[in-house]
Amino acid sequence: MDNKYFESYRREFPATEKYIYLDHAGLAPGSLRVKAAVDKFLAELTAGGAFYSPEWSQQIVDVRRACAGIVNASQDEIAFVKSTSHGLSIVASGLDWNKGDNVLVFEKEFPSNLYPWINLERKGVQVRVIPSREGRILFEDIESLIDARTRLLTVSSVQFSNGFKLDLRKTGELCRSKNILLCVDAIQSLGIVPMDVEAFNIDFLAADAHKWLLGPEGIGIFYCRRGLAERIAPPLIGWKCVQNELDFAHPDFCLKTDALKFEEGSMNLMGIFGLGAAVELLTEVGIDRIQNRVLELGDAIIRETEKRGLTLLTPRNRQDRGGNITVTGNFDPLIVRDSLREKGIMVNARGGGLRISPHFYNNEEEIAACFDRVRSGKFANNYKLHY
Repeated sequence: MDNKYFESYRREFPATEKYIYLDHAGLAPGSLRVKAAVDKFLAELTAGGAFYSPEWSQQIVDVRRACAGIVNASQDEIAFVKSTSHGLSIVASGLDWNKGDNVLVFEKEFPSNLYPWINLERKGVQVRVIPSREGRILFEDIESLIDARTRLLTVSSVQFSNGFKLDLRKTGELCRSKNILLCVDAIQSLGIVPMDVEAFNIDFLAADAHKWLLGPEGIGIFYCRRGLAERIAPPLIGWKCVQNELDFAHPDFCLKTDALKFEEGSMNLMGIFGLGAAVELLTEVGIDRIQNRVLELGDAIIRETEKRGLTLLTPRNRQDRGGNITVTGNFDPLIVRDSLREKGIMVNARGGGLRISPHFYNNEEEIAACFDRVRSGKFANNYKLHY
């Protein structure tokens, strides 16, 4: 597709006027649409408070529908949570574990997808670690760890440190054949990689809004396959968990049977409406188009990396990577990261290298400018940048 199509969206991101922003795997800048949605809510709250409640209630329904759409789920399978950690903890804390059960986790997972499962060891649940093979997960390693007591496999769709993208379709088929649950941390892919919880046989999925979804912090989505919600005890209980949530005069502790049972109390309306605006923008652009564009920009990063004799820690093949590219070489990634930020270029340091993560509105000129801020050939030993 003509890059002018994507360039037309740059005006949605005022950060591009001052900065080169290449850290969407960390914290993405907000769009004007997200700002407008939040501003609208605050204006209504200020002007009339609860008089706007009916309108807000409908907006929640609309945003839930949109979020369900980007993962191919039903509305009643989507709950709004405050973070990816929140969603993953619902599963880890809520399933009825038995002593001797085991769960499989990847050695190099982000802590959000490690600590909730390690916490289960106090219940006698064994955490089995899938080894990292040069930053990748091999299916034979997963299979070798599965036995009759394996209850669940939890994985990231894309690894935060090097951008390795797991084949979720194959993973889901494996889990289904072994009769184990599949839980996915999708924060490093949702928004730039098409997601289909039905086709991939995913049972649980959690993702925050503030990375590739281009939304605000403090809001995310949690997907729970229909029928599984009844097997999970909500870790938090409040007035919204029950079926007759508005009948305050006659309390009846009868929990909802779908994902909405995990929304325990008053909701983060500002975050939900900001998330809705972000999802609307991504849907308008097209997730398939976005994926292809992000992969094109990744190709540009790889070319610059190889031209300068640096080492690529991310898979070269498009089918094996998401949006974040990590490179290393004769340099300290922390020092280079900080130096680039001083020059108005936002990148990050992860996995022992410099992590560069563009989104669809970035362009090849920004990629070149990022590398041009560093001495040609190799990153200099004194780590100084130049124009």
